[in-house]
Amino acid sequence: MKKLRNQTDSLVQETLEGYALAHKDVIQLVDGTHIITRRDCGKKVKFLMGNGAGHEPAVIGWVGPGLFDANVVGEVFTAPSFDKILEAIEFLHRDGSPVLLAVQNHAGDVLNANMAYAEAIMKGIPVKKLLFYDDIATAPKGMESERRGIGGMLFYTKIVGAFLEQGGGIDEAVQLFEQVRDHTRTFSVGFTRCTHPVTGLDIMALPENEIEMGVGTHGEGSGSNRIPMPSSQDLAKLVSDMLIEDLPYQSGDEILLFVNGLGSTTCMELSIYYKDLCRYLESRGITVYAGCCDECLTTQELGGVSVSFCKVDDNCKRLWDAPCKSGLLTK
Repeated sequence: MKKLRNQTDSLVQETLEGYALAHKDVIQLVDGTHIITRRDCGKKVKFLMGNGAGHEPAVIGWVGPGLFDANVVGEVFTAPSFDKILEAIEFLHRDGSPVLLAVQNHAGDVLNANMAYAEAIMKGIPVKKLLFYDDIATAPKGMESERRGIGGMLFYTKIVGAFLEQGGGIDEAVQLFEQVRDHTRTFSVGFTRCTHPVTGLDIMALPENEIEMGVGTHGEGSGSNRIPMPSSQDLAKLVSDMLIEDLPYQSGDEILLFVNGLGSTTCMELSIYYKDLCRYLESRGITVYAGCCDECLTTQELGGVSVSFCKVDDNCKRLWDAPCKSGLLTK
């Protein structure tokens, strides 16, 4: 394993310190914590998410005006503990603002968020908790709430973040979040191996000529859904058809498209794939209104892509186009 690092027990702290220094005009690391927060929150409904480290630049890269107000980070591939989430809620509530807590549907994240939420309610903090799930590989159609949450988080981060930046209320934000979630679908594909930055052990290893369909946020796959490496056009059709069928998306729909590199996928590969997805969707009568194509939600040096669709109306398009500024996304 070749990784640029110092001590393994300080990986997360040093990551947060360095990222905050690189984007100090927008964000800061709260002293003595693993909370990355924007510098100029102001009095508004605050937007918070917790997640494990190792997936950078998400989610710390989506903290800033028009996006998240803060992100609390756990250890590598580990959800932040309930007391760290509670600490972040209390930090954002220090001016009396309500707090909207977004939770990805993973067991540890949900358990710790539920405990922090219950404690915050007991302390009289006005907080709402929302669960996000979008990965069609993890539960069949009709059991959407059992699915894990992955790359589609970009859509609610931007749309709900813009709504709150414009002074939106927490109850309306909950409704908007649920609308975005229910119109979002994601599927991920792994190409190459990656290693755990602490242990050096393989997270996923693949034969040279095969890819893993339906990998998770930590590179996990069943090993039973592997296919020979296809062309970009063939993979675009294969993944699009699965996503289209699941919602279903229909001819005449407008969508946001997010092509996310999982860690070591090159800009060349992502750009070719984004183009092929757009052209195939056009052939199905589905219009890509806008989107994003970048390495955002990663799993160390895992090669691969996730593809997310979100059906949008005029209000969601307006909020997607609204200004924002962060380490990863600026409009």
